[in-house]
Amino acid sequence: MKNVIGLKKGIVRIEKYNPGWKEEFNKEKKDLKKIFGDIALSIEHVGSTSVVGLSAKPIIDIAIGVDSLENIAKIKEKILKFPYYSIKENNADGEVLMRRGVPINLGEDKPSFITHFIHIMEIDSIKYKETLVYRDYLIKNNEALKEYDNLKQKLSIKYQNDRKAYSKAKNEFIKSILSKCKILNL
Repeated sequence: MKNVIGLKKGIVRIEKYNPGWKEEFNKEKKDLKKIFGDIALSIEHVGSTSVVGLSAKPIIDIAIGVDSLENIAKIKEKILKFPYYSIKENNADGEVLMRRGVPINLGEDKPSFITHFIHIMEIDSIKYKETLVYRDYLIKNNEALKEYDNLKQKLSIKYQNDRKAYSKAKNEFIKSILSKCKILNL
C-alpha cells in the first residue's frame, strides 16, 4: 500500500485504511517532541487515521495535550521558523490548530496542501478527553466503526469540495457516540 498523505486544502477524499498512517504519525511525533519539549504533556494519534480498518482522509490528526494554551505563545516563533507549519487564526474554543503541509503555489505563506492537523488542547479539558474517548470507542466497537465508515463514504461524495460541510455533517454521529460514552461512564 502506498504511503502517501495529504490533500489540497478544502478537498475531501476518503481512502481505505493505510497502515503507513501510523508510521507517518510516529515520524511527526518525534518532530513535535523536539519543537514542544516539556510543553507537550501528551502527543496522541487521533482521528480516523488512528483507527485500524477505518477509511479516512489521508491527513494525520494529532492531539497535543498541554497544561495551558497560553504556553503556545512561548514556542510560537519556534514553530513558525519551519515553513511547513502554520497556526490557524480564529481557532475553535479550547483548541489551537496547527497545520503541516506545503504551499502549492510559489509565494503562498501558508500550507495549501495539508498533511497533518495538529490539535493543541489543554490536557484536562473536556474537548481533549472526548477526542481520545471517541477514538478509543471506535477502536473497540466494530459496529460503530462500520457505521461511521459508511457515513464518511457517503458524505465524502456529497461534499468532495467542501471540507467544512463534510466535517459539520459528521457532528451528529460523533455527538451520539460521545453521549453513549457518557452514559457508559467511559
